[in-house]
Amino acid sequence: MIAVITIAVLAVTSVLLFGFGLNLLYLTLRATRLKPPPPRGLLTTGELRVCVQLPIYNERYVAERVLDAACDIDWPRDRFEVQVLDDSDDETVEILSRRVAHWRRRGVDVSHVRRGSRAGFKAGALAYGLGHTSAELIAIFDADFVPPTDFLRQTAGSFQDPSIGFVQARWGHLDEGYSWFTRLQALFIDFHFLVEQAVRSASGYFVNFTGSAGVWRRVAIVDSGGWTANTLTEDLDLSYRAQLRGWRAAYLEDLVVPEELPVSIDAYRSQQSRWATGSFQCAFRLLGPVWRSRNRLATKIQATIHLLAYGVGPLMLVQLVCYPTLLLTVGRHNIPWQLGDALLLGLGVAISPWLGFIVAQTRRGRPWWTGVPSLFCQVIGAGMSLNVIVALLAAFRTGGTFVRTPKHHIVQRGQEWRDQAYVRVGDPRALLEAALGLGALSILPVAIAMDQTLLAIYSGLFALGFLLVASLSLVDLMEVLALRRLGRRALTLMRAIAPALTLMAIAAALLLVAAQMPEPFEDGYSHWLIAANLAATGTLHDPLFGMEDTWLPGYQVLAAAVLKLFGLWQLGLLKGLSAVLGVAIAACVYALAPNVRQARLAVALLVLNPVFLFTSGSAVAEPLLTALLMAAAVAATRGRMKVAALLAAFACLTSTKAWIWVAAAAAYAAIEAVRSRSPGGFRARAVTWAIPALAAVFFLQLGFAPAGHSMARGTVEAMSASVRGSLPTSGLSRLAELATTYGLATLPLIAFAVLGAVLAVRRHATALWRFVYVPALVYLAAVFGLVAAGTYSGSHRYLYPALPAIALLAAAALDRYAGAVRLASVASAAMLAVAFVPVFSAFAAQDAGLAAAGRASSCAPGMLVTDSPVAAYFSGKPLPEITGSQALPYGRGQALEWMHLHGVGSLVVEDISYYRATTVFPDLARGTAAPPFTSLGAQARYQVNGGKAVYAYGLDGACLVQQLYPGVDASIWPAPSEGKTAPLAKGVALRVGSIPVTGEGIGLGVPIVHYPDGWVYARTFSDVDLSTTGATVWKRTFHLDEIGGDAAHRYQFVPIPSRGDIAVTYTIDGRVVSISVAPVWIAPGYSEVGILNEQSAAFNDLAADQQSTLTGAAFGSWVPVTGRWARVRSSSLGVEWSVSALPGAALYGGREQAPPDFNWAGLDYIFPGSFGGTDYQVTVQEAR
Repeated sequence: MIAVITIAVLAVTSVLLFGFGLNLLYLTLRATRLKPPPPRGLLTTGELRVCVQLPIYNERYVAERVLDAACDIDWPRDRFEVQVLDDSDDETVEILSRRVAHWRRRGVDVSHVRRGSRAGFKAGALAYGLGHTSAELIAIFDADFVPPTDFLRQTAGSFQDPSIGFVQARWGHLDEGYSWFTRLQALFIDFHFLVEQAVRSASGYFVNFTGSAGVWRRVAIVDSGGWTANTLTEDLDLSYRAQLRGWRAAYLEDLVVPEELPVSIDAYRSQQSRWATGSFQCAFRLLGPVWRSRNRLATKIQATIHLLAYGVGPLMLVQLVCYPTLLLTVGRHNIPWQLGDALLLGLGVAISPWLGFIVAQTRRGRPWWTGVPSLFCQVIGAGMSLNVIVALLAAFRTGGTFVRTPKHHIVQRGQEWRDQAYVRVGDPRALLEAALGLGALSILPVAIAMDQTLLAIYSGLFALGFLLVASLSLVDLMEVLALRRLGRRALTLMRAIAPALTLMAIAAALLLVAAQMPEPFEDGYSHWLIAANLAATGTLHDPLFGMEDTWLPGYQVLAAAVLKLFGLWQLGLLKGLSAVLGVAIAACVYALAPNVRQARLAVALLVLNPVFLFTSGSAVAEPLLTALLMAAAVAATRGRMKVAALLAAFACLTSTKAWIWVAAAAAYAAIEAVRSRSPGGFRARAVTWAIPALAAVFFLQLGFAPAGHSMARGTVEAMSASVRGSLPTSGLSRLAELATTYGLATLPLIAFAVLGAVLAVRRHATALWRFVYVPALVYLAAVFGLVAAGTYSGSHRYLYPALPAIALLAAAALDRYAGAVRLASVASAAMLAVAFVPVFSAFAAQDAGLAAAGRASSCAPGMLVTDSPVAAYFSGKPLPEITGSQALPYGRGQALEWMHLHGVGSLVVEDISYYRATTVFPDLARGTAAPPFTSLGAQARYQVNGGKAVYAYGLDGACLVQQLYPGVDASIWPAPSEGKTAPLAKGVALRVGSIPVTGEGIGLGVPIVHYPDGWVYARTFSDVDLSTTGATVWKRTFHLDEIGGDAAHRYQFVPIPSRGDIAVTYTIDGRVVSISVAPVWIAPGYSEVGILNEQSAAFNDLAADQQSTLTGAAFGSWVPVTGRWARVRSSSLGVEWSVSALPGAALYGGREQAPPDFNWAGLDYIFPGSFGGTDYQVTVQEAR
């Protein structure tokens, strides 16, 4: 039912979004075909009497400006009056009084109208003013507008047509260039006026009076019912009522009246809330009259879309919520393809406003690319969707409080408003927006991993939108508090560091999102295993390969400290640690850049590079290594040579790759010192900083030879990969492959870095060359040389340390070009990062077979032998129970004896030539199980396209146990044998902390059949392991060959000839045990069939839908369940499990505790009459 409802909601919302987007495309296309308005002459004779109304409430900063502009309008003074409708209760009253007196002295008929209350808000003020004037035309301007002097001359001529009820001018923008936020608002408003309003007016559709910069015919106002405060958008309400009465609107696109845009996000949020609430209120009030009117169908459709336009964001948010629900209920592979295509099509059309924004800018006379940033308008719109939902709820009430949008007389960049009155910051809605943003962000990596494109787009859009809006609120709050409490110097300092902090925050968010993806590198699991062993035992040891003689201890020690603090299995924290180190690298790059612009460019290009982005989200040593090297470079370029020496030494303790880097830097410094013919003391100081690092290198290599071991192991790996066909055999081919893939992954960095290197040579920035550029170039040359020689396999990851230098060089080159080129480069880097998401997801997907084999091995008790750290991690076995096949003796017999001696229960074998298991058990490496080995499920589940050939085996047994969640398992064997039911066949038993908790209960999913001579049970059974990729599947066929347990049989069970076979399939997937019961054959004559689900009497708490909770003695042996679900709980075990009611079956809860015979509690189904089978689920979770 949930799935059906979810699909229905998604289908309906997709249709609505598709319709809205299609209409925007239609309006956009029509806008491209609109001809420029013909020249319009100014009205010079026959002027009607005009009243200019200025509704004002607490506008001390702009009230004088709008009054001056209104009084300066060119119109005969004997037919012109100005009403200042002042509801203010602050010093605005005095300001207006002085200015009104000034204009009266100048001969203008201006009145200062004071009502004494705000009844009806703006609508009430306009209606009150209308009652105090006899003017035929009413011009209206909000306080933040500045009408031109010829406004009435340009508009009044339209009223020569007696059907015109009102005239609307286009809004301009006084402060468009104040910030990027005001620029985005300007794009919004331009789209409304230059696309929507223009096309609707030209096509004869309903248009709206926008509340300001327009003129009304008095008769039209009165005829339409006048101004009312029933909605918060009295302008939209009246304009629609007027058009329903037959009045027409005139839209003058070429008449522009500039207004002041909100400069703070909280003010904008408040404005949008009022507009959205009023729009929904008007929709509720007017859609009925619209559709009952005699207007043509197209007009009605356009009016409907217009009035409900604010519903787009909430519709998309509803889809974001529904899509994960759909995945959970029907699964990723069972979503109807028609629904998926419809959702993608709806999304594609729903983003059509972007095209409309571009067209609006071209119609404004600007280049088309000035509308490209409007893509961020979609982001802001998504971030405002919560605000719109709150507005929708508020719209169910008539009227509401008219919250004025504060204005501060901002007309140019740099003006300060944060210390003025009317400033509203700290909107509590921002907290909820931030929470929703984090929630949406958490969905993103899951969606990418599950290949759910639509969900990834939605979650990314809403995460960015919510977090952006919430962040802007936080920034405004902090800046206001800094200015008001700490002074202007504190604000200046905050503004100086804010861009860098913002950039680092964005970098951190991107890297943390990347860290949520599945680990792409098998080495990440190896590092986890070594670090976990170090944390658990205090000994640096690799239980699989003994890699402690190859991988240096720096990263392992840091990772072990994290695991020691937070838990040995927290691989995700190690990935998060790498992301933090990635941010540290970005900060170092920012510090190394010669100017701020290059710093921002370098960081953006670096973080968006896919190799950097996804390696920084992996549990590998490269982020720590590069962070230490870059931090050393920062210290060195600032003359802090002791700090640089210490950091370089730590880097050399982290990876042998650092040895190349430090040696190159020291050699270049020495050569440079010799060439400069400096005194001996200076030459010594030039290389002294490298002595600690070089000493560490000498000590490590002399004592442990990690470089030699690394090259030896790398050579073996490369040869094996070449034999398998996953790596080219010739050095030149390997070099070409690495250069091609790395070059593609580092576009556009490489392209501009070459030019940047030329520029750097000319400028000869000595410090950067010595500590960054030359070491990076030497390092790259060394890596490519080792790959060509067959010593390195050629992973992208090896090139990670050189990326900061390449980013700095690319930024230096881009700094010479225009801003559009720099922006395009960053945008292309972002698109490249998105394009590489499937590539790095594929890396992780290639390990899916190893992960499945590891999970399968978890159900076999005893030690695991594997050469895969992936399998080791996903086995969940205690670390002492994991070892590599190198521990096996040569020779099959000796290896089997060793395995039995050490209690080995499972073996995961990869077909890798140099692995010991492949040598000892070649048949197992080919997928052929021979006694004493048995396959753990179907071996096909472990084979993945592009992955290694891997097989999972049990030793002297099959998969018997599967984890439901940490600490709780489902077990098919051994069967519990306690109390009265000891001789009977059992179903799935629960284990808590490896201890069975079934008691005398018969288990989950056990069939029994009722005949006239009693209930028939199963004593014997047969099993088949049907496990598939991602799920453990057991099939147990119960043979109905036991009767009794009742008074007629003296409460004993007696063997009988079989009366049937019933097959029960158990599928363990997460915390759910899915049970499918299918009768093979059942002897006739039975009256009912029971499906028992029982564990021990420790589950002494029964709760059911619409029934009272029963605990302890109140929980009887046979309690009917009448609702939709029931659950039993054990507080002592901390576990509960539940089932749902099934059609055609009665559900009962029961419990008996009378040791030694009775110790059970359960939820049992009884099917009366003929039984054809059933399916249901048992959900197991922590007790709540």
